[in-house]
Amino acid sequence: MKMQQFKIEEEKKKNPFRVPEGYMEGLTDQIMARLPERPQQKETKVVSMADKMRPWLYLAASFIGLLLIFKGISGYRVQKNDTTDPLFVKTEVPEVSLNAISDEDREFLEYLEAQYEDELFLEEIEAME
Repeated sequence: MKMQQFKIEEEKKKNPFRVPEGYMEGLTDQIMARLPERPQQKETKVVSMADKMRPWLYLAASFIGLLLIFKGISGYRVQKNDTTDPLFVKTEVPEVSLNAISDEDREFLEYLEAQYEDELFLEEIEAME
């Protein structure tokens, strides 16, 4: 047996893949038959002006709602009685208690004087020397 000589140059020109006979003749008809029918024109949706403005309307309503809430919170005040300043308070103290307070103050000053009398005396002596 003789082996045939293999020529590379000739093999490059040939297509190694083959299609069966009659395959390409009915191919497009078969593909088109398998595809589903579809409408030629797409239906366009009609969007009304109200549908376009609805998000903006909701946004504006939310801002107005927030504004009203803040106005309500900042406008809320405690009822004012006779006082105009919370630091001023009307108090009624009996005269007897005022005398007692002044007696307590005098006693406290006498106590402080007794405590520091010796220290003050020593400081004066040291200052003289």
